[in-house]
Amino acid sequence: MKYSDEIIQRVKDATDIVSVVGEYVSLKKAGNSYKGLCPFHSEKSPSFNVSASRNGFHCFGCGKGGNVITFIMEMEKMPFPEALRLLADKANIALPKQEESTRDLAAEKVRERMQAINEFAGKFFYDRLLSQDGQAARDYFKGRGFTKEDAVKYQIGFAPDGWESLKIAGQKAGFTPSELLSAGLIVHNEEKNKDYDKFRNRLMFPVKDNYARIIAFGGRTLSDEAGPKYLNSPETLLFKKSECLYLLDMAREAIRQKGYVLVVEGYFDALALHHFGLENAVATLGTALTSQHGRLLKRYTTEVVFSYDADMAGQAAVLRGFEPLIQAGLNIRVLVMPDVKDPDEYLQKHSKEEFEAMVEKAPGFFRWWAQSLKKKFQGSPVEERMRALQGFVPMIVQIPDEVLVQAACSAIESELGLDNRDLLTIVNTERKKGPRKTAPERVEPVDVKEESAPNAKPVFAANDLQIEADFLALLTEEKGEFVPWAVNELSPEVFYVESFRQLFEELSAGDIKPEQLNQVPELEPSFIRIENQSEKKHREAMLIDLATALKKRYFKRQLADLRSRQTEAEKAGDVEQALLLAQQIMMLKRQHSQEVESK
Repeated sequence: MKYSDEIIQRVKDATDIVSVVGEYVSLKKAGNSYKGLCPFHSEKSPSFNVSASRNGFHCFGCGKGGNVITFIMEMEKMPFPEALRLLADKANIALPKQEESTRDLAAEKVRERMQAINEFAGKFFYDRLLSQDGQAARDYFKGRGFTKEDAVKYQIGFAPDGWESLKIAGQKAGFTPSELLSAGLIVHNEEKNKDYDKFRNRLMFPVKDNYARIIAFGGRTLSDEAGPKYLNSPETLLFKKSECLYLLDMAREAIRQKGYVLVVEGYFDALALHHFGLENAVATLGTALTSQHGRLLKRYTTEVVFSYDADMAGQAAVLRGFEPLIQAGLNIRVLVMPDVKDPDEYLQKHSKEEFEAMVEKAPGFFRWWAQSLKKKFQGSPVEERMRALQGFVPMIVQIPDEVLVQAACSAIESELGLDNRDLLTIVNTERKKGPRKTAPERVEPVDVKEESAPNAKPVFAANDLQIEADFLALLTEEKGEFVPWAVNELSPEVFYVESFRQLFEELSAGDIKPEQLNQVPELEPSFIRIENQSEKKHREAMLIDLATALKKRYFKRQLADLRSRQTEAEKAGDVEQALLLAQQIMMLKRQHSQEVESK
């Protein structure tokens, strides 16, 4: 929507730029203006100036400048309308909506309604924590080392043990069961045709967006025998796990000031760090880090320090988080805590200063990983250690900065006792190859101790069968001219229908001719479908589209298979195999992305 110059100026006039910038930058009065360290580039002497009279900012170091709206656009990486709306909300200015479509207005009304439900639920849970029924929850929270002030500050709550407590309260407040269901606060039992509260007898953690609005909840059971230990809201119109981090709304300023973000696995770890004054900590919400998380963190810092659990599952989670963060341009370090399971446990035994000292010494990602493999190769021949280097290559080639590439190679070689530049040579050779033009080959396990069970027979829909049949039918066109291209482009494994796979294998081997496919009854509907494609260029385009669909489907199947095996390895405590499978996943994804880029 386009806003008038009048409303834009009204928002600017109603906004104190010094106050807004001060939320991101530590400012000091300097004459008629304010000065601080520029948030847009690294500097030791303040050259960033904010003028209240001009309602603008300017950095004499990097040249960035503008008004309060452009400042928010830069800091939050958001478009103009969003930045304007954010500042308008702060100034209690209602922006005009008459130009919005009926559909937009309806969607906005649904979002506002769901937001109201979440805020109501947050207050409901908080009030129950303070009630007589919340005594056990308060005792549990206190037993974990937290105070009443923490409960107030972070709006901790309690979900009562009743089946319909929130549902009944929500309906009395004017919310319908369908609205509570859409917000993920109640669930429907099909068998009994009845709705129940999703969260029962749990300590509740409100999850907020960047503007401190409640969008979801996490619940920790008070009894480890009662269902899953942690339960999160399902994804809703407001909540996407892959785009949210717990306590980021409260951690942003500290992250900017510290220059790095501490990423932990759970609610209590994040709360413990904040409780002890380490307020640059955030937690993932029961999901692996994603590219969206990477882009979100890049708004506030260039460095991530993992502080995951010290067990094997924690190590594997760090490895999975590497790719989305490195592709977002973030530097990664890994905190290794001796003799404790997680940050919460460490801070119960040690001081904040000791923790920060450990963070300062936390190794970079590649040095940490090489250190974890060091014991395995201790005393091994140089040849074995050299072969180990190959596993790092698919990850190192993703690093965009050449200096960081050299540093990673140097760290790995020094940890494995290899005093040369062999790894950098291998990486540079791999980079020079450029995008592959052939289809990605199947990634087979390397040096895996136990072979996993064979893949289950794939389940395919009617559309899957049609794609394969149409592709084979097209190979009979143009007197078989398309066959050489198809054989070079695809492997037989992309076909799920066994009879179709055999036909493609026979075509590839020259055991049958393309025209013989005209006699295959299963392909008859496909011949009818492609009859209308009279021009050769249309049939070629159709063939290319179908080949792309087949490869994409096969890639997803391979990826799912590897991820499933990685999960099983993590559950079994086999960190070596889990790391190996993580390497294979990255190799497969890189091959697939190169295939896409070459088109």
